[in-house]
Amino acid sequence: MVDGISASSNLWASGVMGVQRGMDLVNNSAETIARLPITSGSSSTLPDGDLIQATGQRIEGLYQVKASAKGLEIANKTLESLFRITA
Repeated sequence: MVDGISASSNLWASGVMGVQRGMDLVNNSAETIARLPITSGSSSTLPDGDLIQATGQRIEGLYQVKASAKGLEIANKTLESLFRITA
């Protein structure tokens, strides 16, 4: 029983860290996009590489948060099952 609770706790900690990491990626990409220069002229002066990289980082962060949230959901179900068994 203790091993199951320990494994679920580790899954919980990994899930929380994953959500934090994903949110960091989203926040960093938002800061990068916000710092990009705004030009009224030709769009060829925009740093497309920076925008594309920041957008990709944002999408990566969103997927990280979603995957980690799913891990937290699984950890919650596992703990709930373990508590029912021991009750």
